[in-house]
Amino acid sequence: MKISPAIVEYESIIITEHISNVIEVGQVYKDKQIIASAMKHYSVMNKFQFRVKSYCLVRVGDNCTWHFKSTSINDSALFKVRKFNSLHTCSLMDNAYIQRKPTATVVSSMVIPKYADPKTIYTPKDIQTDVLSEHDVNLTYMQVWRAKEKALEFLRGHPADSYSRLPSYLYILEKTYSGSRVKLQKTDDVCFLYAFVTFSTSIKGWEYCRPVVVVDVTFLKSAYRGIMLINI
Repeated sequence: MKISPAIVEYESIIITEHISNVIEVGQVYKDKQIIASAMKHYSVMNKFQFRVKSYCLVRVGDNCTWHFKSTSINDSALFKVRKFNSLHTCSLMDNAYIQRKPTATVVSSMVIPKYADPKTIYTPKDIQTDVLSEHDVNLTYMQVWRAKEKALEFLRGHPADSYSRLPSYLYILEKTYSGSRVKLQKTDDVCFLYAFVTFSTSIKGWEYCRPVVVVDVTFLKSAYRGIMLINI
């Protein structure tokens, strides 16, 4: 029994990760975003730049034979590599003077293993230093900071998702520590405004404290601008 061409198209292993060090004709990717991220990662790892030309990727150098082409499979979300020539015939000057900054998604895919262990301390400055030494790409602090945030989001989810768990968490706190004061305040459109928690032991401890008023000015910059964290 003959197999239809449409079925043969799907026989390749579907690639679902955008970290790809090997590109070959016939590879099938989950969707357009995955294959685009894979090519960006591939270009950074191999230290070259490409551009889009008539639905194909070609080398920035005009005389380079390197090219890549992929199309969707039967108008589905899957994309298959149709043509790929990995041979570079361009001048080394292209690598030296034409260098595209990798996106935060590409850099985050490189540093995800660093954050697999929550105890690991790997700062944006460390990312900046490693990318420069390993890939000869100089990134700004904000670029590597965004890459770190994307890596942490991939591993642990978005921090905003934790707000939906606050009501149940505060309820358990109040029931477990009798006498504690718990308050969850929301805006008129039912968005989180603030949460207040004071344990019963802290409340009792205030009976032996003298009333003191402390006034301070706090300057918060970068991503936490406009947010004040108070621990009493």
